[in-house]
Amino acid sequence: MDQPPSRRIRWFVGIPRFGLRTLFIAILVIAAITALAIVIRPRFIRFIECRQYATLQKAREPFVLQWRDNHAKIGFPVDSVDNSRQVPDGFVILVRRGNTFGCFIPRNQRKKGESLEYDWYYRTDALGKFSTVDPDVHQGHSFAGPYIRGQGLVTVNFGPFKIEWSSDDPGWGWLYYGDYLGRETIAADDLRICSTDCKSVEFIDARSAEWIYKAYVRDPGLAGNVDILQAMAKQSLPLLEKGTGTSACGKKNFP
Repeated sequence: MDQPPSRRIRWFVGIPRFGLRTLFIAILVIAAITALAIVIRPRFIRFIECRQYATLQKAREPFVLQWRDNHAKIGFPVDSVDNSRQVPDGFVILVRRGNTFGCFIPRNQRKKGESLEYDWYYRTDALGKFSTVDPDVHQGHSFAGPYIRGQGLVTVNFGPFKIEWSSDDPGWGWLYYGDYLGRETIAADDLRICSTDCKSVEFIDARSAEWIYKAYVRDPGLAGNVDILQAMAKQSLPLLEKGTGTSACGKKNFP
């Protein structure tokens, strides 16, 4: 006896029978897994990047300590970000002037002489996320260098930001604070810098309290979520003499 057409078709294509309740539960489970993945993925990537940064910096530690010791012996002032600790290729550097925030990612440092390439982003609306599809985010890719004797350091330039840079080994470079020596105070729109241990710019919020921006070596720093105009209105931030500071820029305080 022949089977009904509908049964033959179901058997042929292998479609199981599901009740509406089972189907609804399956949809809820898939939606929950997707939502969980959206939350976990950035944290997992941040964890991996942080571990990678720590490994890179640990390998450079003997060089950094020797560099600091040499500078201390000759009395040369230290005015580079992170107390003479170099920044590696591929990690985000946050910058701010007032409530204008930006960032750049150094790449190919000293691969073509004393020079570097960098991706840059900034926005002028006091927000701190740098989505590549946000029309309010200015973005681009630039090349700086090479160094020419007698013409000053190579500079990273984009938007309202200008940061001096130099290098010693391929893939690494120093960043320098602005020259504020001799001034009594720093202005609200002076350059402040914060290095990070992150590579994925889409997961960074420059307005987060975890990022501490500094204008000079001994600057106590300003958190990203602080409105700098209001902070400056409440109190004047004194400029301390450079050269003896031991605190570092950024989320971590390196020794």
